[in-house]
Amino acid sequence: METLEFFKDRERGLLDPAIFERAKQVAEKLVGEGKTKSSQFRNYFAELRALENRFAKERKDNKDLAFARLVPELELLKAKLAYNTRTNGPLRDARAFVNFLNEALDAGKRSPEDFEAMMKYVEAVLAYFYASEKRTGGQNEA
Repeated sequence: METLEFFKDRERGLLDPAIFERAKQVAEKLVGEGKTKSSQFRNYFAELRALENRFAKERKDNKDLAFARLVPELELLKAKLAYNTRTNGPLRDARAFVNFLNEALDAGKRSPEDFEAMMKYVEAVLAYFYASEKRTGGQNEA
């Protein structure tokens, strides 16, 4: 499996616009699978946004330390994701969502810049998810 890459030019911090096309494809796959509820996606995104806000505050003092504190939190989120795939868990059938988020979290752990790019990517998937869901009648509402 290829590694998720966010940058067209990492040295200059230029995101690859293709990542947003990929976000659209992922969102359409999630909606097509029909196993991810919008509330579930929102909950995980809210946790990521809270981590992002804490990281932004802490990085003003020491970017390396802030990122070192962030990585275990991303690992914990992966653990929560795994827990929710248990036999009677809310994500037991949402394989596409679990795979998407695990891949994004792994990529976001590479560096502070990757984490920031990952947040943009996940936000784009969420936006396209809502747009696709709306077109298909919102069958994933909850």
